Amino acid sequence: MLPIDYPNTKKNIMKNTIITILAVFAFTVAQAQEKSKGNVEATFLVEGVCGMCKDRIESSALHTKGVKFAEWNKKTKELKVVYNAKKTSEEEIHQAVADRGHKTPMIPADSSAYSNLPACCQYEHGAKCSD
Repeated sequence: MLPIDYPNTKKNIMKNTIITILAVFAFTVAQAQEKSKGNVEATFLVEGVCGMCKDRIESSALHTKGVKFAEWNKKTKELKVVYNAKKTSEEEIHQAVADRGHKTPMIPADSSAYSNLPACCQYEHGAKCSD
């Protein structure tokens, strides 16, 4: 029968404990960094009708500094955005979309931008989508 080598067993236990502590620490730091980035998700209604509206709405949101993701759903008329709250606000995103002619619950559409929308995009005049 071989004798048990206790010093090596203690070393292995100590090594495994240190590795576990380091792994937990690394995970905690990664989570803290994600939160410190200040990313916020928001969903709000935006008036629109067609695929051109979708492109315009998403583009105006994405061109707002700090916006990382924007997707407008034609059926629900909801715009989902992910943005860095340290660089922009939800109100600024609403404003960017309204400046391009699409009203939101927070900000009415810019009237001159709305009147310059293609006929198929003029949602207040009963425009119907063909796509």
